[in-house]
Amino acid sequence: MTWWDPEYADVVAALPAGRGDLSDPAMLALLRDPGADPAPEPDVTWSSATVPNTAGDHDVPVRVYRPAQPHPRRPGYVLFHGGGLSFGHLNTEHRRCVALCRDTGAVGISVDFRMAPDHPPATILDDAYSVLRHVSEHAEDWGVDARRLALTGSSGGGMLALALAQLARVRGDTAPALQLALYPNTDDRALPEHGSRREGLPVIPEEAIAQVMANLGPPAPPIIPNRAEDLGGLCPAVVIVGQNDPLRDEAVDYTWRLMRAGVPTELHVLPGLPHGFDVLVPGAQATRDADALAARAFRRWVSGG
Repeated sequence: MTWWDPEYADVVAALPAGRGDLSDPAMLALLRDPGADPAPEPDVTWSSATVPNTAGDHDVPVRVYRPAQPHPRRPGYVLFHGGGLSFGHLNTEHRRCVALCRDTGAVGISVDFRMAPDHPPATILDDAYSVLRHVSEHAEDWGVDARRLALTGSSGGGMLALALAQLARVRGDTAPALQLALYPNTDDRALPEHGSRREGLPVIPEEAIAQVMANLGPPAPPIIPNRAEDLGGLCPAVVIVGQNDPLRDEAVDYTWRLMRAGVPTELHVLPGLPHGFDVLVPGAQATRDADALAARAFRRWVSGG
């Protein structure tokens, strides 16, 4: 029998059996609707901006978060929202952006990347990397220190953060200080050792995972973190995942591979929590705990205390 954190037991029990067809354009349009604008916060402000992509034929929308009391070392983060790279929006991660700014004094740049299946993985990667590189190259304009930039995201956005850490190592034109992923997708394969996909756990059942991965088209190693053979030389990594998350085993597998490659790595498996726990119950103690873990890692690897 699966044990659930008491703050989640009733929420999980009330969840529908499935999420609908995540390859259906009508369903994706519904899940991409950002809804109402977020309410103002007393100590964090945000504004809209755009960043040109590599080819110069698209302006990537971003939302810039600034704390009322910025950290003197000017750390920053580039964040990618969840949704399997197929749905979601800037508001998906708004709460976490505000919390990370408030807890660390960092400037945040949340990226509204183009999504599958409308666009191929190469376009998604380019949108994301274009923002990272632009912030690195024009750090003064953004009010950050290029040496103190983190990559972060959850679920599909966590996958994108991990993939960009690999891409940055290959290209060598930017050097993120940290890859911080919450319950990331890391593999397009249902490997035998990834048994948590087949445990019937809620929120994103195995069928839903298969659908969002199919939206990416044929396997694309640059965007699937666990497809990379060599993980040596990557920036420090922190992965946070719930014990009752279908993505648990592949996330754990990836972090073990990072450790074996000599990458400084933290892995936190939080008991009794489903996928997307911080979105499902934003006010839960577990959400606050995850925020604290993220902020502590950020201070250790990015802002230096």
